Order: sequence, then C-alpha cells, then structure tokens
Amino acid sequence: MNGAHPRCAAPSLDRGFTLLEMLVVLGLLALALAVVAPSLGRARLGVMVRSTAYELAANLRATRAAARSTSAEHALTIDLAQRLYWAEGVVAPRPLPRGVAVDVTVPESERITAAAGRIRFFPDGSASGARLVLHDSRSTASIAVDWLTADVRMQVR
Repeated sequence: MNGAHPRCAAPSLDRGFTLLEMLVVLGLLALALAVVAPSLGRARLGVMVRSTAYELAANLRATRAAARSTSAEHALTIDLAQRLYWAEGVVAPRPLPRGVAVDVTVPESERITAAAGRIRFFPDGSASGARLVLHDSRSTASIAVDWLTADVRMQVR
C-alpha cells in the first residue's frame, strides 16, 4: 500500500457555519419578520369583521327560518354593552369580538336600551327591519334586514 491511511487525508475546510454567518442569517430573519408581522395583524382584523358578519347573517337567517317554521315570532337581540347577541330558542348567546365595532340601527320600537336592540321576525315572512354595520380600522361589512320580506343581505367592503 501507499502508506497513507484514509483518515489521514488533508483536513476538509467545509466543517459547517461560523458563528458570524449564523448571526447574519438570524438577523435577516428577524428583519423579515419585523416587516411582515404588522401586515399579518392587519389582515387578521379584516378577517374578523368578515367572519363575524357571515356568522351574524347566518344567525339572522336561522331566526327568520324559525319564525316561519314554528309560526311564531322570534327575535334576535344584540346587546352592545355586554357584546353579546342571541335569539331565544334559536341562537345561544354568542360574543362579538373585541376588535370589531358594531353599529346597530333598528326602529325605535325595537330599541331595548341605548346599547341594545332586537330584530323581530314574524311568521308571515316580514321583519321589524334593521341595519348592522361591523367595522375595524381596515374593513367594513354591513347587514340589512328588509322589513317587508325579512331578507338578510350582507355586503363586505
């Protein structure tokens, strides 16, 4: 044999990363996270408004369906002071998210307190009518309940 043992070959210079290289990579990752993180928070706010509006519209439709199917009046109550809404026997109390502001416009006869109102659905397919606007700093969604047809329409901006 040649006398050279395979382990005695010239040492390799490729042994891994230096501490300086690792710090540079971690610094770049931290910089990228600092740029991306605020936009993720803003995107989440818009999603909260949309998802809350879809859920609220679905619960309004469920209350309308209950009034028609049971031939009895049903009402969905929104209490902004407690940040809850519900419909007796149809929708269990549900919270309104803290980051979402809600403006409720109902007829004066449907106003319970300064911060609470209800939307009534009648067996004949009509309703008391209402307009709900949900918003945050980024997006807005509005829900309209037609008094004549009890139709629930939603628009997201």
